[in-house]
Amino acid sequence: MTMTQTQDWDTAEHAVTDGAEQLKAAADHRQIRAWAMEVGVATKNLWPKVKTELRKQLDIDYDQLRADTLAAEAADIEAASQDAPVIELYCAGDDEVSSYAVCAVADDHESWYGEFHSKDVIYRAGDELSAERSAADKAIYLAGKAREKAGLDTVRLIVHTSHHDLTAEDLAGTASRHRVAVSVELSEQNPAIALCRAPGYRTWREIRLDALFTPAAS
Repeated sequence: MTMTQTQDWDTAEHAVTDGAEQLKAAADHRQIRAWAMEVGVATKNLWPKVKTELRKQLDIDYDQLRADTLAAEAADIEAASQDAPVIELYCAGDDEVSSYAVCAVADDHESWYGEFHSKDVIYRAGDELSAERSAADKAIYLAGKAREKAGLDTVRLIVHTSHHDLTAEDLAGTASRHRVAVSVELSEQNPAIALCRAPGYRTWREIRLDALFTPAAS
């Protein structure tokens, strides 16, 4: 073990020890994550060690706590969205050119595309699935903005993707935050793929949010 690794383990251990009372009182994984960010241990190197120390010292399984919270929230959103308006969006991520695209099923003019930001929290260069996940994450964000604009409690979102490994479970965290009930469908014909290679960019703020809802929901 290198000196840096030893220091990281010591930092994680001491942080959890010092924050034990606050951590034990946390209502969910988000409060734990907020604590980690506040004390500066939510970094790529420290966070896995912090989660290990949580288990060792406090018998807190962060990943299981997160999974249980998201599952409960997803069930609540699913129940609340049975008769909610529907949005369908195509999405694609292109790792080869580090770009993404999201577009409406009914009108691909209503689209959001461009290169991944250098600080994108999901996309990792060289990982095609992470590119697809980041694009789908943006689709959920867009659906959430449409929900807010329409003053709705929930919306249903059908994400059309051409990536066989993308699942609704991959998107659970973002879906829960934006109160979007998500399902994923494979589509061989996907206009978002071509948009990943379109010149320039288009931001989500250029989209007519009310145009994203399917006609059946209007």
